[in-house]
Amino acid sequence: MNIWFTAKIIGMMTAGADFKGLLVYILAAVALNFVLDYAGGFLSDLYDVKSDLLFSRENFKMAEKLFRMDYEKLEDNTFRKTIHKHEEAGASRWARFSYFMWTSQVFVKGVFTVAVSVVMILPLLKIGFTKTGNSFFERPVFLILLIVTLIVMAAVMALIAVRMNKSYLAANEAYATLDRLFYSLIDLFADYKTGKEIRLYKEQHLIGKIATEKILTDGEKTLKQISMRTAKTSSIVAVMGAFVAFGVYVFIGVKGNLGLFDIGALVMYCGAFMQIVNGVMLIANTLGKLAEILPLARVYFEIIECTDSKQYGTRTLDGDRFEIEFKNVSFKYPGANQYALENVSIKIENGSHLAVVGRNGSGKTTFIKLMCRLYDVTDGEILINGENIQAYTKESIINLYSVVFQDFKIFSVSLKDNVCASTALDTDRLYTCLENANIKERVERLPNKENTYLYQDLVQNGVEISGGEAQKLALARALYKDAPVVVLDEPTAALDPIAENEIYSRFNSFVQSKTAIYISHRLSSCVFCDTIAVFDHARLVESGTHTALLAADGQYAALWNAQAKYYV
Repeated sequence: MNIWFTAKIIGMMTAGADFKGLLVYILAAVALNFVLDYAGGFLSDLYDVKSDLLFSRENFKMAEKLFRMDYEKLEDNTFRKTIHKHEEAGASRWARFSYFMWTSQVFVKGVFTVAVSVVMILPLLKIGFTKTGNSFFERPVFLILLIVTLIVMAAVMALIAVRMNKSYLAANEAYATLDRLFYSLIDLFADYKTGKEIRLYKEQHLIGKIATEKILTDGEKTLKQISMRTAKTSSIVAVMGAFVAFGVYVFIGVKGNLGLFDIGALVMYCGAFMQIVNGVMLIANTLGKLAEILPLARVYFEIIECTDSKQYGTRTLDGDRFEIEFKNVSFKYPGANQYALENVSIKIENGSHLAVVGRNGSGKTTFIKLMCRLYDVTDGEILINGENIQAYTKESIINLYSVVFQDFKIFSVSLKDNVCASTALDTDRLYTCLENANIKERVERLPNKENTYLYQDLVQNGVEISGGEAQKLALARALYKDAPVVVLDEPTAALDPIAENEIYSRFNSFVQSKTAIYISHRLSSCVFCDTIAVFDHARLVESGTHTALLAADGQYAALWNAQAKYYV
């Protein structure tokens, strides 16, 4: 618009137009600039809002997918790397689809610029195909050559942009590991829980060394490679653009020198032709961005379109008696060479209390994961009431167990929501569970009792609780669910000896007639259980009562004596 108005005003001035006529065009140009500037600002703000909404929608769909997919997929190392790629893409390039939205906008701008500019130079092109002299620059062949050069330049620029963005993406992936390290260090510094070790062990030097060696050295090398590639590509594009611009100016200058148009048209043709060059560069660059965007989109859809491999049956678990049996069960984690459990057979009778013991890595937690069907067995089968676990609905399996894992999570929400979870609040039942978990008195001292928010991630006046208190709340949550089978994986690891003794003394009473599976390294807890299963190197090596296993003088006796000697 400004090119056209400038050309028009200059043409009128050289033709001797009066001031009033010029003023009309000047005022029209100012008014249109004001309107378009206002519209541009509005559309720019609207674009930002839409971009943020798209970004939020993308993240919501991703979170919803991760929230609902099978647990075994979340723990799979290959899948976790894919998630990291998606997160790193969002951190380093805004987001995948917002980025595509931006490139689409720029592409449309380039197409529109070229289209309007071509319309503006149509009279010049008509002149260009009219022979006006004998020199090469006056012949139609020069214009044809100029147009062909412009097309070739656009194609070459598109190829260069594609190559540049592919190399940029490869370099960015190399830098992503360092980027992850950088953000993990930032999180480390900001977490008060790690601040004690950093200061007491003077780990600042160690962390600084890691940052210097990795981020500043390897990172600088990678960034230099990116900069050099970008600089080389930009130089090539700039030289090509200058070459075409020179040809354009020669062509327009020759035609103008022959008096085929006035000085106003000269200004318009020069401006419009350079706008064509700029538009072509925008189109080429945005097409090149696809080489960067498409792999990121592919990662997103790889996650979103991922389907759960686990199939559930239609049978429901009814009644109040549940017998669980492992029959020759073996299991390997995805990608692992060694068995996490191998040829395990054990029957857990309804209402029985089973203790599961063994060294670290012997398969105890894996045993629980398979029982809860977080994973499916590799070989053998798990039976519930004589029926394969895969025959039951997902809801039936979930409702069967109340579990406290050793890596339990207490959320930054109210205490009652942490305990009740997805179950409706029953205040009397809540406080009964809190009492059984030996944390009722602590809750009653809180400022808002069960309505008190925990931690300060969501509210400023949230209450910080100790590790032992958190473990008691996790135990209360398992009790509140009131499932037929209670599974406790190291439920007293963070408790002091007195609190641990109180939990042990109440253990039989608060599980009552429920089936209870209890995993612990503290073998004194096994005295409360009917049967003890001893795991070693992924195998069930012993099973029996506390007295019988001590008398057998096997693996359990060795573990018991190793702990007991410190209490003599």
